[in-house]
Amino acid sequence: MFDVDTDRTLVAAADLVNTTAGLRSATHSPDQLTTVAQLKEYLNQRDAEIRWPSSNADRAQLSSVVELRDKVREIWGAAPIETEAPVELLNQLLRGVGLKVSRSSDGGHRAEPVPASTDLADVMTASIATAIQHLVVRDETARMRTCKGESCDAIIIDLTRNRSRLFCDFGNCANRAHVRAYRARQAAHRKAPSPRQATATRPAHPAEADLATDPRLVKPSAAEKAAQIQEPTSQSATAAKEFRERMRDELMEKRNKKSGKKSKKGKKKK
Repeated sequence: MFDVDTDRTLVAAADLVNTTAGLRSATHSPDQLTTVAQLKEYLNQRDAEIRWPSSNADRAQLSSVVELRDKVREIWGAAPIETEAPVELLNQLLRGVGLKVSRSSDGGHRAEPVPASTDLADVMTASIATAIQHLVVRDETARMRTCKGESCDAIIIDLTRNRSRLFCDFGNCANRAHVRAYRARQAAHRKAPSPRQATATRPAHPAEADLATDPRLVKPSAAEKAAQIQEPTSQSATAAKEFRERMRDELMEKRNKKSGKKSKKGKKKK
């Protein structure tokens, strides 16, 4: 997302903070930075380009690195940084750190931090503090996050272009979150009433007493239906009534004619 060296350092800083004791994807993780051997293991897992010397790692340096870890953790926990307290803490880490222009790993130029000394803790402090101030100056500290997984307090650095990273790489926080969301949707679907139930349980009319007199809700009797047919109120109903009456008159006329013919034939026979 940023230059290669800054990205690499931010990842290493997040990994440093995650060596503290805590929950990692619902599993308790002990402090992983209690011995010099553990410190060297952490350093050996870094990219070779980060150039953090492990040769002078000892108890004194371990203590200083743990102190650095605690301060970085405090700054990270305040993100997105909108107050002065985490900025002051960052300035404490930057105290004595210089800058020089040098070639970056991707072939360009970068402002490289110059540590107060060659001690491991000072070298790490200069690198991490400079990388974090890079975020602060560019108003990008919202990328410093805590995993959104349930029962997980691992921190993450979101280096995606669309700021979409939410979960850590420990365990399966992302998968568990997706499963929970799926189950929640299924449960909501099961609880949702069917169309028939929704109709049956539809809230009553606000004026409960008007239900018996509301013509839209009262079912008409047979007599009322007949009256409605005899006394239509719409144009279509009126036309239908006129059509029925005309057909009835024509039918009666045909019957009368047939009856007249039969009467004449009877008289002729006599």
